[in-house]
Amino acid sequence: MYQEWRYNEFQQTGKDYASQDEVNVYDPTHDDFRDLAKELKETVNWLNPKPNSKILDIGCGTGNFSIQLSTLCEKVYAIDVSETMLKFAQSKAIAAYATNISFSHTGYLNFDLPKDHLDGVISSLSLHHLPDFWKSVALNRIFRVLKPGGRFYLYDVVIPDQQSKDTIDAFIDRQERRGGAFMKEDTIIHFKEEFSTFDWVMKKLLLDAGFLIEKEILSDGVFKNYFCQKPL
Repeated sequence: MYQEWRYNEFQQTGKDYASQDEVNVYDPTHDDFRDLAKELKETVNWLNPKPNSKILDIGCGTGNFSIQLSTLCEKVYAIDVSETMLKFAQSKAIAAYATNISFSHTGYLNFDLPKDHLDGVISSLSLHHLPDFWKSVALNRIFRVLKPGGRFYLYDVVIPDQQSKDTIDAFIDRQERRGGAFMKEDTIIHFKEEFSTFDWVMKKLLLDAGFLIEKEILSDGVFKNYFCQKPL
């Protein structure tokens, strides 16, 4: 019965990242509001990869995190539900001579890795594509494939509290100043059609999955970093 009502994570919500045009502008538009170098440093510092580490990058997008991590560990599994994104990321990996990345067209609910197999998992601005129930399923699956002591870096858009309408409106205004009408529309689509959840819900989902939340950072009103670990 479960298979009959399982969420179809391959069906695009919000921005259509099956579109080559959207994929082509992904990096430059995200540069308008993200400090990628800072995010990469935070990710590496938290996951602390070793030469024999195996890392999963879920929703790898254009491959920035996968390529960076591939220089520091044995194996990176880079997965995304957009084949267009994956092809773009693969071309970047080839240009970077990153040969230890395994690219797969799959997602949170469908990746197939053994239990206790991974040293680290990263999810950057992708979990919000799942409704809350399926976020829970995804987080439990991530917990399962991590080794005891393995680390999980989650970065996403969250809603700080139940009075966050003004916070969201202010963020949309900042996005317009950063990237014009295109970025404003992109942000409106996010809150209108995608599934960002309350911060307190996200924390509850992480804790219920079994994670220890070692540190949290809220920035720009709606962006949240969760530095998590599977207990030993």
